[in-house]
Amino acid sequence: MSKSLKQVVVVRRDLRLRRAALAALVAKASSKFIFDNDTSEQLDKLAVELTPYEAEWLQNDGTLVIVGVASENALKSLVFKAEIKGVPCYTVEKRVADDVKSDSPELEFPETVQMVAIALGPDEIDKIDEITGNLKLI
Repeated sequence: MSKSLKQVVVVRRDLRLRRAALAALVAKASSKFIFDNDTSEQLDKLAVELTPYEAEWLQNDGTLVIVGVASENALKSLVFKAEIKGVPCYTVEKRVADDVKSDSPELEFPETVQMVAIALGPDEIDKIDEITGNLKLI
């Protein structure tokens, strides 16, 4: 195959993550294509069928680039663009308690889910650059 391949992880800058938290988030996003496609029924085993691009990217120490965007809406826009272009996109979400205050102990605090990062690819560099080429490195 021997195409130029890469993966881009996009992280929200508005979260102002510490370096260790950022590193953990990037690692999780980058490996999502493996874990999201796991078909094993066992907790201690993985059964993943990789695409040719994914296999080549893993075997050849493929390029990984980390960039940032300003908000969750910017991430959602990139997911939409990736879907249109046919680029694999994997999201990392986090549950966040809403900032609700009440004196009632019975009130259940609702939780929302926020998108905090995405991983695009592994795929062809040109296809991914059409989506993320204008974003700044972190």
